[in-house]
Amino acid sequence: MNEILVEEENTVYELDPECLRHKEEQRQLEEKRKQEKQENDNYRMQKRPEKRNQNNMWIICWLLLVICQ
Repeated sequence: MNEILVEEENTVYELDPECLRHKEEQRQLEEKRKQEKQENDNYRMQKRPEKRNQNNMWIICWLLLVICQ
């Protein structure tokens, strides 16, 4: 008989293969979600400075127009 023992904190559990497979799928899904969230956050952070620079450029153009008049 194959016994699959899993230790979590101070407790040891015996898992059947089906339960172990489900647990592994959940772990992979959670890891994938974390990675996607990190990629989305990185993408947003990359776009922010460009937008800020674009706003600054409009302010500079407006100031030049006001000064040149």
